[in-house]
Parts: sequence; C-alpha cells; structure tokens
Amino acid sequence: MKTEWLSKTISLAIITVLFYLFYRVLSPFIITIAWAMVLSITFYPLYRLFLKYIKIPWASSLLTLIIILVVILGPFSYVAKSLVHEITDIYSTIEAKGFETLTRIESSPRLAGVFEKVSSSRLFEGFNLQESAVSTLKSIGKGLAEHTKNIFKNALVMIISFVIMCITIFYFLKDGNILTSFIKGLLPFTEKEKDRLEHRVKELVIAAIYGGLAVGVAQGILGGIAFYMFGLPSPVFWGTSIAIFSLLPLFGSTIIWLPAGIYLILSGSVAMGIGFLVYCVLLITTIDNIIKPMVIGGRTKLHTLLVFFSVLGGINFLGFLGFILGPLIAALSLSLLEIYTFEEGDTGTEASSE
Repeated sequence: MKTEWLSKTISLAIITVLFYLFYRVLSPFIITIAWAMVLSITFYPLYRLFLKYIKIPWASSLLTLIIILVVILGPFSYVAKSLVHEITDIYSTIEAKGFETLTRIESSPRLAGVFEKVSSSRLFEGFNLQESAVSTLKSIGKGLAEHTKNIFKNALVMIISFVIMCITIFYFLKDGNILTSFIKGLLPFTEKEKDRLEHRVKELVIAAIYGGLAVGVAQGILGGIAFYMFGLPSPVFWGTSIAIFSLLPLFGSTIIWLPAGIYLILSGSVAMGIGFLVYCVLLITTIDNIIKPMVIGGRTKLHTLLVFFSVLGGINFLGFLGFILGPLIAALSLSLLEIYTFEEGDTGTEASSE
C-alpha cells in the first residue's frame, strides 16, 4: 500500500514538474500563440473554402495565410503610419493650444458663472483649473509619444513575433482538425458532451470574435469619418480608439466621442457639436444593434456585467488580446459548468423515472 502511494506521489510530482517546465518553455510565446489562434479561428471558414477546391491542405493554408497578411498589413501599415503622425500632432497641439483652448472654454458666457462658483468654493481653494488641466493633457500626450517610441524601439522583437505567429497560423489551419481531435480526446467527457462543447465553442467564437470585431471595425470607421467631417483633429487616431473601446461593454466607444462632442460645444461650435453628437448617437451607437443580431443571431450571449469584468481581467492578463479572449475564456468556463449541470440533471431524471 505504501509502495503504491509513493509511486503515485512520485509520478504526480514528475508530471507537475514537466508541465511547469513546459509552461516556462512556451510562456514567452503565449501572446503570439493566442493571436495566431484568434486569427486562425477567424479565417478558418476561408481555409475550408480554399480546401474545398484546391484539395491540398498545405496549399490552402498558405493561400489563407497570404490573404491574412494582405488584410492585416495593408490597412495596418496605413493606420500605423497615420497614428505615429497624429500622435505627434496631438502632443504638439496640447503643448501649443491646450492653455488657449481651456481659456476660451472657461471664458464662455454660458460657463463663466459655473467656473466662478467652483473657484470661490473652499473645496477648490488654491486649485488652478487651467494649469492642472493643461499639465494633465501634456502628461497624456507625452505618454502617448513615449509609448509610440517604445513600440518602434522593440520593432525587431515585433518582427520576430510576427514571423512566429505566421508559422503558427499556417500549422493551426493545416492541422486544425488533428489538433481539435487531440484536444477532444484529452477531455474527460462522453462523446455526446464533447460534441455539445464543440458546438458551444463555435457559437462563442462567432459571438466573441466575429460579432465583436465586426462592430469594432464598423464603429471605428464611422467614428473616424465623424472626426474628419466635423473638423476634429486626428481622425485616424480617434477612429482607432473608438474601434478598440467599442469592445468594452457598458460605456464602449461613448468614452471617446461624447467628450469630443462636449469639447466642440464648449469651445463655441455649438451647432457642430450637436451635429457631431447626433451623428454618433444615430450611427455609431445603433450600428451595434444592427450588426450583432446579423452576425450573432440567437447564439449564446453573456450577461453584460460578466463581459465587463472578463474584458477588464483579460486586458490585465493578456493586454489588448484580452478584449477578445477574456469573454471567450469566461464563456467556455460557464459552458463546462453547464455541461456538468446538464449531466447531473439527466442522471437525476433517469433515476427518478426508474
């Protein structure tokens, strides 16, 4: 008995150490592998379409990878170039015109009384709104500029990671069925449970990736157009920000376009500001309610509060990728619980019927 217990303990210890070492070996590439997984899942239907006509897995995978590179590198190169230019402009504008703009807003007849009451309050005694606001804006602009410089300093690392991601995508597409069968074989469930989980995963992928990304791209484009049409600076930068924040539940892209509309109104362009806000409410906000039902349909939806926390936790754990994988991980965890609960319910029903 003691010998058997000792043998199991040693085996468990060896397995634990090996898995820990395996994790340490792969840990530098987890984010790269995760991006490869997301892109492979996103473009897998295209791979299946090519495979249907070409009949050669490696050729279909390579062709799909080329399409992915064209789709990503084309728009990304333009956006990246525009972002660098516009972030620099934002910092220069804050340095040159930040104080002037705040002075104009503070001297507005509509707000003069409000600022006077705030300034006379003991709570804000010794507080200079203009200096504090400009100082904060300068810090934000400086942070954006420095972050952009750091990205280009790590360009070599990014290139290597990108090459690794492309290789991973190629094999994920080519050997996707083999990998799926292997993972299903490791799961301690019945075939019926595995099929149910696989169906659930496909629904969640469509909801999290296709639905979320479709809304993000649409809102980002509409937001960039709005900033350009109404004469606001850096439309590419703010359009990209709207696309990113649209993935965040509850507030979403409102965090970006609402302050921009208020800024227009307070700076004296009342008609432009109201027009900008109306445009954003009618187009940017409602596009979410149009695209998601079309893409997601009646598929699985998570509670807004769960999505909110899973997105924030995902960002903290995985960075930008957490916008997508956070809700997906949460949904998969709930799916496993549902399968367990469902089987427990079935067992109870069968027992009672007997």
